[in-house]
Amino acid sequence: MLFRKDKTLLGLNIGSGYVKMVELKDSGSVRTLSNFGMAALPADAIVDGAIMDAAAIVNAVVNLATNLKIKKKRISTSISGHSVIVKKIMLPLMDENTIEETIQQEATQHIPYDIHDVNLDFQILGSNPDNPDNMDVVLVAVKKDTINDYLQIVEDAGFVPVVVDVDTFALENSYEYNYEGEENAVVALVDIGANLICINILHDGVTCFTRSITSGSRLITEQLQKKFSLNYENAELLKMGSLENSKVDGSSALFAINEAAFSIVNEIDKAIDFFHTSSIVESRVEKILLSGGGAKIPNITKLITTSTGIECEIINPFRNIIIPEKKFDLDYIEDIAPLAAVATGLALRKDEAVRK
Repeated sequence: MLFRKDKTLLGLNIGSGYVKMVELKDSGSVRTLSNFGMAALPADAIVDGAIMDAAAIVNAVVNLATNLKIKKKRISTSISGHSVIVKKIMLPLMDENTIEETIQQEATQHIPYDIHDVNLDFQILGSNPDNPDNMDVVLVAVKKDTINDYLQIVEDAGFVPVVVDVDTFALENSYEYNYEGEENAVVALVDIGANLICINILHDGVTCFTRSITSGSRLITEQLQKKFSLNYENAELLKMGSLENSKVDGSSALFAINEAAFSIVNEIDKAIDFFHTSSIVESRVEKILLSGGGAKIPNITKLITTSTGIECEIINPFRNIIIPEKKFDLDYIEDIAPLAAVATGLALRKDEAVRK
């Protein structure tokens, strides 16, 4: 039995607004970016993580892979939305074999779906610091229909799905690789997609709170459309700070964007406040790292910092990844990086399969 020489996977993030692909080269202690691209999806192709227009998504994936000249077929992808349930639970100390026998019974108490309709996974975090006779476990459940829909898209696009992750954990993977030395902080990873906001709060490098919010930056686009009588494409560009085709005064546009962004900022503020009031973790969130298309909204970090009182900055998923200057436009990569955070976390996963 020999391990594959190339143990990297293509990271494929099927978001609510864009399909993103990231391919990394594993050079041992470092990773090098070898391919990256993204393609827009039609409005409402995905709603709250549910596939609404499979054909359009398959077409976007195929066209993106063709344009990037992707040769790799084995991929890592992820799922988000309310069909994904992540719970941190406490169980008596036991070994992994024993927990596999009991986790399904425990899951029935924490999962709001019929246990036969979901796929379960778990990760043992270690003994509970306040109760050494117990251990903390992260329980993950995803509706089988949702997983099957995503797998079907991947296969119809000509790829082999090797890893199916959750967006929040892929984001965590990207953070851990690029922000070494900050593991002891309490950090909120916030990904603002077109229709969904995913929040993952880490304490000592471990997930202690997750939340998916059915809201996103498309709300701002739609409000700009109505206010300035724009088509969707120009409203989207205006949201990202481009005034070229909108014929809208800059100050008026910024005021409208800030006004429209209030509901998104408020949802993030409420989620973090809920964590502070309900979590057994005494420490408060020290930093918010923002990713997704919503991170491109003008002044969004300032708005979040003002609302929450917590320092907010945009994540750089390529911070510890080598980017060849001859192959990539570095200004473009820097500009678009926040949208690549989940896909990069997926590309950092290794292909553990073996070949005879």
